[in-house]
Amino acid sequence: MMSRSSAVLSSTLAVLLGSTAAMADVTAEQVWEAWSKQYTAYGYSLSDEGTAREGDTLVVRGLSLTQETEDSSFDMTVPEVRLRELGDGTVEVTTSEEIKAQATSAIEEAPDVNLDMSIRQTGSVTIVSGTPEALSYAMTAPELVIELDQTQIGSEMNAPVKVWMSIQGTSGTYTVKGTETQEVDSTFRVSGVKVTASGADPESGGTFTMDAELSDLDVTSASFLPAGVSFEDLPAALSAGAKMSAQASYGVSSIAVEGTDGENSTKVNGTSQSGDFAFALAPETVTYSASALDQTFEMSSAQMPLPVSGAIASSSFDMAIPLAASDTPQPFNGKIALEGLSVSDDLWGMFDPQALLPRDPATLIIDLEGLAKPLVTLYTMDPGGPVAPPFELDSVKIKQLRLALAGAELTGTGDLSFPPTEGTPMPVGAIDLGLVGAKGLMDKLVTMGLVPQDQAMFAQMMLGLYAVPNGDDSMTSKIEFKDGGEILANGQRIQ
Repeated sequence: MMSRSSAVLSSTLAVLLGSTAAMADVTAEQVWEAWSKQYTAYGYSLSDEGTAREGDTLVVRGLSLTQETEDSSFDMTVPEVRLRELGDGTVEVTTSEEIKAQATSAIEEAPDVNLDMSIRQTGSVTIVSGTPEALSYAMTAPELVIELDQTQIGSEMNAPVKVWMSIQGTSGTYTVKGTETQEVDSTFRVSGVKVTASGADPESGGTFTMDAELSDLDVTSASFLPAGVSFEDLPAALSAGAKMSAQASYGVSSIAVEGTDGENSTKVNGTSQSGDFAFALAPETVTYSASALDQTFEMSSAQMPLPVSGAIASSSFDMAIPLAASDTPQPFNGKIALEGLSVSDDLWGMFDPQALLPRDPATLIIDLEGLAKPLVTLYTMDPGGPVAPPFELDSVKIKQLRLALAGAELTGTGDLSFPPTEGTPMPVGAIDLGLVGAKGLMDKLVTMGLVPQDQAMFAQMMLGLYAVPNGDDSMTSKIEFKDGGEILANGQRIQ
């Protein structure tokens, strides 16, 4: 789950991977005790078949890490963990080459799922240094291979799904400060990730396959966990002040998916030259952002007359949402941007064989920010309780609105406030809009037979009522929202 993904990934890698670190003074027993506390903080129960000293090495055999919730469970078994004191105050950690895990899910109104997992690695080493109050892990791993086999879905139906993943060239550092309160910081670099998956539906006869690759993955993460709570109970952890964040960037990536329903097949392919994402969760707010550059996509299907292909120069998504109840309005924002969207000439030719429309790449940008007062703390709400608006909207600013398509462009900015009132809040403020190329676009659509002449004339008449000419095929409009619900367009009352 995203709520604990970065921290759990880091701590899981700490059990499986490794490298070299600065000299410090720590024993094998201290490292093992610190790890045990850390996994407990993330909601795991630990047990083992026995620990023993073999000279300078502490050996833990039959280690089991179990995590259980009301409707799911996860159990990982590590045959052997070896913690060897190197004589310079550091400890080298290695594990068995193969680790097994099982996961089950029995969520209400969803089919039961059983998963078997195998994790294999060779040559992975972790060097631990520091003190029990501030441990530092340095890691390297040539390759980590994970195989997942879905053995059951539902009580009777066997729907096999197999996933194979190779994580190559991993290196990084991982630090843990504190014994009760914990601060965790990590930085990892992975040279490449490859994933293949396949599955089948015994009832329909449908199958699917997937191949994906990603290169040059860099990940940093941080978390803070107060004493006495666990990330397993995320609402309680957040209420106590827990925080977590993660940022990542990657290079060239690709994905190819093919599915069949017994007779017909569908193929989807996509690539990206680079991308990044960031996530942060704190008691007061949650933020998420992602972007990608130079993407391509292609889709073909027996139900489609021809393959669909295209490219996107850049895409991005950004949001921030307040989470905790407050007596004062809190900031929020949301942005989506698709810039330089183009499709193949074959697709254009389906509805514009004479090439009447400009085929310049399209762009869509919606960028908003504002203030809203959270009426409840979202992560402590009862899912089965009464449904009520969680926010009271205070203001919205349209930082940018832009839609450019087929030779026409709509732009806009605006500021709106929402004074407190009983019932549905009404905005007060103004939105400024600009429209270029609309008449030319409608004329071409009429010529192509896509829009009837009378509908085009009606649309132009409406534009004439609510917009002001501002040059050759260019219009502007100022929409004002007044107290009492009055709405004006360029000073003319429309409501």
